[in-house]
Amino acid sequence: MRKLIRNAGLLGALLFGFTQVQAATLTYDFNNSFGDTPADGAPDPWLTAIFDDGGSAGSVTLSVTVGSSVGIAEITELYFNLDPILNPTDLSINYLGGSGPAPLSINQGVDAYKADGDGLYDIFINLPTSTDTFDAGETLVFDIGGIASLTAGDFNYLSFPDGGTGPFLAAAKVQSTGIDGEGSDWIAPVPVPAAVWLF
Repeated sequence: MRKLIRNAGLLGALLFGFTQVQAATLTYDFNNSFGDTPADGAPDPWLTAIFDDGGSAGSVTLSVTVGSSVGIAEITELYFNLDPILNPTDLSINYLGGSGPAPLSINQGVDAYKADGDGLYDIFINLPTSTDTFDAGETLVFDIGGIASLTAGDFNYLSFPDGGTGPFLAAAKVQSTGIDGEGSDWIAPVPVPAAVWLF
């Protein structure tokens, strides 16, 4: 049932254009707020994630960039999914660098991580919440391997449903939102309508 729901969601995403898939590249624009206080009213997307396998299997580069217009807000948590026929604990995820801070931890497990009221995810990247934070205009780059057949398309799956919001293909937590910087928000790529992913 888990695989059926996720595959139906993937079909809907591909048919209705909620993600951009081109050859060896998968792009997520985080332009849907499902939390409390959006990022300073900044135009979306607030965050962009690009998976690129370079046209061959076995290694995928993930680049995550915070929108240049999000103001004082920062990204503190990232969540991604993996094809449910694969085991996320087999992945080797390495931080390569970028203009943003190194993650505090990179965590992997089957449906092990919940993003607010959204579903359960397989990958959770925990980022700093004070001093050196992941801010507007900054990019983080990761190398993902460990599975010989791995391609960018293996990250194009919905979270396992667990809550009243979502499921989504990815999610992120935004801190220091609002004019006073006291709010927080959760963001995701535009969700697949329930009528599509339950088909």
